[in-house]
Amino acid sequence: MLNPIVISRAVAAALAALAVSGCAQTPVEVTGSGFTDSPFIMSAPPSSTTDVESELLFQLLAAEMALQGDDYDQASAYYLEAARLSRDPAVAERATRTALVARDRNRALIAAERWLELAPGGLDAMQTIAVLRVAEGRPAGAVEQLQGILDELGAEEGFRLAASLLAQSENRDAALETLQRLVESNADESAGWQAHAELAVRFDAFDQAYAIARAGLQRFPDAVALRLILARAAAELDDPTAALEALAAAVDAHPERRDVRLAYARALIDLGDFDRVRPEFDRLLQLAPEDVELLLTTALLSLEAGHYELAREYLGRLLETGQRSDDAWYYLGRLHEQAGDLEAASRSYAAVGPGEHYRDARLRQARLTAQIEGMDAARPLYARMQNDPDEETALRAYLAEANVLRELGQLNAALLRLSRGLIQFPGSVDLLYARGLVHERADDIPAAEEDFRSILDQDPDNVSALNALGYTLADRTERYEEALDLIVRAYEQRPGDAAITDSYGWVLYRLGRLDEALAKLREAYALFPDGEIASNLAVVLWELGEREESLAILDEALQREPDHERLLRVRRQLVD
Repeated sequence: MLNPIVISRAVAAALAALAVSGCAQTPVEVTGSGFTDSPFIMSAPPSSTTDVESELLFQLLAAEMALQGDDYDQASAYYLEAARLSRDPAVAERATRTALVARDRNRALIAAERWLELAPGGLDAMQTIAVLRVAEGRPAGAVEQLQGILDELGAEEGFRLAASLLAQSENRDAALETLQRLVESNADESAGWQAHAELAVRFDAFDQAYAIARAGLQRFPDAVALRLILARAAAELDDPTAALEALAAAVDAHPERRDVRLAYARALIDLGDFDRVRPEFDRLLQLAPEDVELLLTTALLSLEAGHYELAREYLGRLLETGQRSDDAWYYLGRLHEQAGDLEAASRSYAAVGPGEHYRDARLRQARLTAQIEGMDAARPLYARMQNDPDEETALRAYLAEANVLRELGQLNAALLRLSRGLIQFPGSVDLLYARGLVHERADDIPAAEEDFRSILDQDPDNVSALNALGYTLADRTERYEEALDLIVRAYEQRPGDAAITDSYGWVLYRLGRLDEALAKLREAYALFPDGEIASNLAVVLWELGEREESLAILDEALQREPDHERLLRVRRQLVD
């Protein structure tokens, strides 16, 4: 941001020039009729100062005084006139930057062109002109400046800078066309094709990125960067086979490149070709057996692919190096937990030290302790975190403990912990929301409504609170119209949210609008087929006479969640 108080070096230079020239001048008045309504903006130069140097001084001082009044629009106008009068590129630069702060693109462009005129070859001026012309949708004018940057910096660095500049543009089409024209003028530079393809990827124009990379590879078949971009674009376009082929060719051409082999291994995982994953990991580690980052990456890729034994082996090797041990212990804990070995998982989490995974490891350790030994044993672990100086850790600990207590059916204990948390964190939206859900489960609907409304008092558009209160009123009271209003407000903000769409369908059912309810509940179930939504959909289907489909949905959902309380209750109610 421009400093509105300090007179710039450009002003000082102008004052020095005047002193050397010895020009006669009338002192500039700063009070009385020389000002407009603003106390900081001069309306006109004194009538007796007619020479160019004095006018320049006037414009510079007026600009600086406008800045003191935070009037960037007026300051940019004064600076632009000063740039016209001055031969100092620093004045034109100041005019450009002031116009940019004032968000006046037209003045900024005029000033930047004057800046470049006074200091030919200036990279900053050329960059500014290029960005402004792209914003205006004038690729041809931008290419001229970017070509100047290439001539100054060379192809590789110049194209990298050009792509970085254009990536910031809001005019995506003009940015891509600008770089395309620049590449066409420098078609023999592989860096240009790479920059163009990368820019298309950054704009999520994957079809263009794919076409650019393919065209570039016809000219530069050994360009590994283009093959990687081609593979990325193919994957984004849901063509994993093409992605794998591109990476395989890159591996053949550059078998020693770890980044290429790693990308190839990831593509094999995406394609589900796990038989070839292990050999690729082995080759990678042969290239760099002590590379801890590579060990961790291969372990995580194995974990992602469901190769748990392989992941465990790599994590064990990572521990042997003595580096990244916190990562190794954390993911070993996740592996043990997934395998059902809760005690081994708890020990692994306990070994994680302060850092990225520390909070989550401690929360998981406390939850596992509650499962293995009971809440009395877990309570000290939660208490330590709730007294942690890091507020986020303390808050998460209250929420986590209450969630475990709720799952165990200890609703009063959960309410006590959340209320204790609210003493420590008054008005916490997360704690109020969690307590509202526990109140609802405990059948204390007035208390649940009070918590949800406390959130809405702070944030009237809070989607979670609108939905929770709306669903509670629809499901547990007869205030259906009020519930509908709340849920519609949430739905308008997040129409693709499965839980909100389910609430919408349920309140429509309670209002007797069964056909509309069925449509919404089918939409919600397609978004996320969980037990709660399945039970609501089954009820509406049953009411509409679609009893076979209703039972089929219940049975399908119970196969996924055999202990789901609401599913079991609804099935008993319908069948009995």
